[in-house]
Amino acid sequence: MSSRDGANSGRAASDKMRKLRELLHTSDNRICADCSAPDPKWASANIGVFICLKCSGVHRSLGTHVSKVLSVTLDQWTDDEINSMIEVGGNSYANAIYEAFLPEGYHKPHPDSSQEERADFIRSKYESQEFMKPSLRIVSNKSSLEAIDSRKHMDSNASHSASFNSEAGMVEFIGILKVKVIRGTKLAVRDLISSDPYVVLTLGQQKAKTSVIKRNLNPVWNEELKLSVPQKYGPLKLCSTMTCYQGTTKWVRPRLTCSQ
Repeated sequence: MSSRDGANSGRAASDKMRKLRELLHTSDNRICADCSAPDPKWASANIGVFICLKCSGVHRSLGTHVSKVLSVTLDQWTDDEINSMIEVGGNSYANAIYEAFLPEGYHKPHPDSSQEERADFIRSKYESQEFMKPSLRIVSNKSSLEAIDSRKHMDSNASHSASFNSEAGMVEFIGILKVKVIRGTKLAVRDLISSDPYVVLTLGQQKAKTSVIKRNLNPVWNEELKLSVPQKYGPLKLCSTMTCYQGTTKWVRPRLTCSQ
């Protein structure tokens, strides 16, 4: 291989990793797909989700035939692995498949959950596929990309058979809710000089987070957040649940301009 060919190959690999990091930094991938811990740096390459360090340990225990765990910053990725992550589209799309039938009132793990609670949920979600729509359950996660791609093109208002509707205590997601967070104005100072605001959007057990704007009391995000919408979601009070956190433990509710 000539030096020119080697340079071209290196640039192509660098471009692929750049696309992967860009995907990681989109709004719905800024928290772990399984426990909502912030800033995940690991991923399941064959499932297509970004996960935190604690959840990555459980994923590894499932075996690579179920979940192939890679570090976004430390590991070497193949083109196929990166392309699969990009085609899935991120945590929201994957969770719309793997959490489509979460039991009503079911509490997902949180960042401080015990290892046992975390392991039980992840095994049920990916290994047993207990929360998937029965018709989409697959024998091997090698087929997960096809299942997610099918769900992306599915009409969110399509009717479901009586057997699915009769499953007591189950909730199915019917679509993706997109909320655009535009800006905050005249936020209160919570650090010595300024604040580092960001917005957390909550719907049931789901969360989505904007980027952090450093030292700015009039932050501009212009970011789109996505959440899966359950079939029986009740009234949406999204703006009332948007809370702006500072770098300290204190917080305020900002004045936000939101659009859907």
